[in-house]
Amino acid sequence: MADIGQIIRDAPPVARTLAGATLLISFSSFVLGLVNPMYFIYIPHMVWNPARLQLWRLVTSFLLSSPKLGVLMDPFFLFKYASDCEHVRLRRKGDFMVFLLFVGSIIVLLNTFLIGGMTFCSPLILSLAYYWAAFESPSTRVNFFIATFPVKFLPWIMLLMTLVQGGNVFLDLTGIVAAHAYLFLTEIWPRFGGGRDLLRPLGDTVEGWFEGYERAARPQQPQRVQAQAGVRVGGAEGATGSSLFGQRSQVWAHRGQGHRLGS
Repeated sequence: MADIGQIIRDAPPVARTLAGATLLISFSSFVLGLVNPMYFIYIPHMVWNPARLQLWRLVTSFLLSSPKLGVLMDPFFLFKYASDCEHVRLRRKGDFMVFLLFVGSIIVLLNTFLIGGMTFCSPLILSLAYYWAAFESPSTRVNFFIATFPVKFLPWIMLLMTLVQGGNVFLDLTGIVAAHAYLFLTEIWPRFGGGRDLLRPLGDTVEGWFEGYERAARPQQPQRVQAQAGVRVGGAEGATGSSLFGQRSQVWAHRGQGHRLGS
C-alpha cells in the first residue's frame, strides 16, 4: 500500500486528478449506484437554461466513463495518455489547462451543434492520444491490447476499436478534430505558416496563477532574530549573555576616587 501511495504521489498532478475524478464519479454511478449518472451528462437545454444554469455538466460530462468495463479502462487510458502529454510538450500546468479548456470547448461545440453526444470522456482520451502521438518518433511502436504498430496509427486504431465495440465513432472523432486544431494553432501554423502562437500567452497567464497560488500556500520560514549588540553567550559577560555586571563595573569606574569617612 505504501508503494501504491508513493506511485500516486509521484504521478503528474493533472493526469492524477483527471483519472481519480473519473474513477470516483464513474464507480459511484455505475457500480455502487450512489448517484444517478443523468446528473453528470451534457444536456444543452439544462446547461444553458437561464432560469437554472447547470454548468457543472460541462465538467462532469468529461469525467463520466462508459459503463461496465469502461469504469476501469477509461480512467486507465485517461491517466496513461494524460501522463504522456505532461511528459512531452505540456509540462507546465498552465499549458495543460489551456489544452484541456481548448480541446474541451471544441468537443462541446461540435456535439452541441452536430453530433449530439452527452459524455465526452472517450473523445478526451482520443485527443490526448492524438496529441502525444504527434510528437513521438515515427519509428516508435506501441502496444494496444495484443497488437503492436507504429505510434502514428494509435488514434486511428482506437477509433477502429470504438467502431468494433459499437460505439459512436463520430463522437470520438470530435476529440481528434479538437486535438488537431490545438496542434495546428500552437505548432503547425507558427512553425510553417509564419503565424503566432496565440494560446501561448494564455498558458503563461494560467501558469502565473499556479505559481502565485503555490507561493501563497508555501509555509513561511521563521525569521532568525539577530542578537543585540553587547549581548553574547559566555565570555567575560557571563554565561547567560547578560552584561549587567559589566555595565555596573563601568559605571563605578567613572565615579571618581573614594574618600574615607571622617578624613
